[in-house]
Amino acid sequence: MKLNRTYLFWALWAFLTLFVAAIGARALYVSGDRTAFLPGETTGVHHQFEVACETCHTSPDFSDVSKITKDLNKTCVTCHKDELKDANDSHPIKKFKNPRMAAYWEKIDARFCTSCHLEHLPEDTLPGMVTLAGDFCVACHSEGEQDVRQNRESHADLGYETCASAGCHNFHDNRALYEDFLVKHGNVDWLHPEPKVAAAALARDRPRGGEDEISKYLASLDAIESARDADIEHDWAATVHAANDVGCASCHAAEAETAEQIDEQWTAAPTEAVCVDCHRAASQTFALGRHGMRRHPEIAKPRKAKSALKAIGIKNPPETLVSAIETYLDDPAPPAMMSTSEARVSLHPEAMGQAVTCTTCHNPHSENVNFTAVEACLTCHNDDHSLSYKSSPHFALWSAELAGDGPAGSGVTCATCHMPQTEKGGKVLTNHNQNDTLRPNEKMIRATCMSCHGLGFAIDALADPALIANNFSGQPMRHIESIDWALKRVEQPATDANQ
Repeated sequence: MKLNRTYLFWALWAFLTLFVAAIGARALYVSGDRTAFLPGETTGVHHQFEVACETCHTSPDFSDVSKITKDLNKTCVTCHKDELKDANDSHPIKKFKNPRMAAYWEKIDARFCTSCHLEHLPEDTLPGMVTLAGDFCVACHSEGEQDVRQNRESHADLGYETCASAGCHNFHDNRALYEDFLVKHGNVDWLHPEPKVAAAALARDRPRGGEDEISKYLASLDAIESARDADIEHDWAATVHAANDVGCASCHAAEAETAEQIDEQWTAAPTEAVCVDCHRAASQTFALGRHGMRRHPEIAKPRKAKSALKAIGIKNPPETLVSAIETYLDDPAPPAMMSTSEARVSLHPEAMGQAVTCTTCHNPHSENVNFTAVEACLTCHNDDHSLSYKSSPHFALWSAELAGDGPAGSGVTCATCHMPQTEKGGKVLTNHNQNDTLRPNEKMIRATCMSCHGLGFAIDALADPALIANNFSGQPMRHIESIDWALKRVEQPATDANQ
């Protein structure tokens, strides 16, 4: 009896082990939710598509380490190549592929993104998703001709942990920090005589129709009687949509060509696809930021059961098996839109549970620039920087512009800095990637800060965490000496100096 019990125990243990292993293998190699296998928390915006593992992990099953490393790095570059190109990458991968750089490969192999940026290591992750110690510059810039403390007098007593201090150096993006730029803009006053954002001024100077024009225009419209709303039509008549003859049917019955078709196809709540038809550039940049990352074109689609079965050696899987997997064990897909409930930043409790879409910030029937540029942000964000905005000098300038006491473009909104506008061919384009100027924050210097401020002030302000937290209400309490050092290096000696 004792033997039988032991036998049954081991048989049950073996069965359960094989059963659990089969479930795990199915999830890993065929279909199903794999989040239980995550080795650690995903970093930053990557959490939005962590169920779409193939976005980053593109290697075939059982590939060797070399193949996996190359494929992982290829996916990094695929998503970030445009950003690195815009930044004129200071340390491009191609520089380190040169055989002359082989001596550095054993220190930090900068041919691969994953040498500095490893995913699923939240306890070791520094700002910028860096997973190396903060003094990583020492690996290359401490010997021979590259010893910066020897060939730069100003750096002689600095520790390598200070290299990446705000306002000094970034590994990739130094477009506002390189020496020639510092020298060129180093002696500019902290505030321009007539500070304003030129592209914003162009957008806000657009003539708006008066009440008489609006009434006359509305009288000429055709729309479904049951759908007419006098207040909505009045607001809409003063918009860019109306100015470009984008009428009700353009969005609510986008495919209709006749009055009868409008009546048949009328949709009370058009989808975002209708917005994208016209606002493609905005949609593309929106998909690059945290708000719209779920729409990023490189995010992997759910695995197809038939293809997954073939990949593990089942060349002609029975349709019943494929159907069962797709019905009961199908891959979860990232939700189509980000919800505020998923955010990893401080938000107002009452904002939780909202899907972030075009209409979250934009009312399609009116142009309330105050809401889209300010209130839409403050409705959700609950951090110190956001909460301090309405007591800041920037908000005072914005209020003055709205009241007609300040010129167009002189007000500073949330969107001014985080969704900067540019002018191209007389048209104003808004960058809907609201994270484009945030990491590192020196990316904001050329895009926005220098429209109104001198370079030195901008560098110091962005290097002062307390000033950022109170939304720039005051002067910087930190001073970054990079401009001072750059100017000193290029200063010519006096004509009567002993040479």
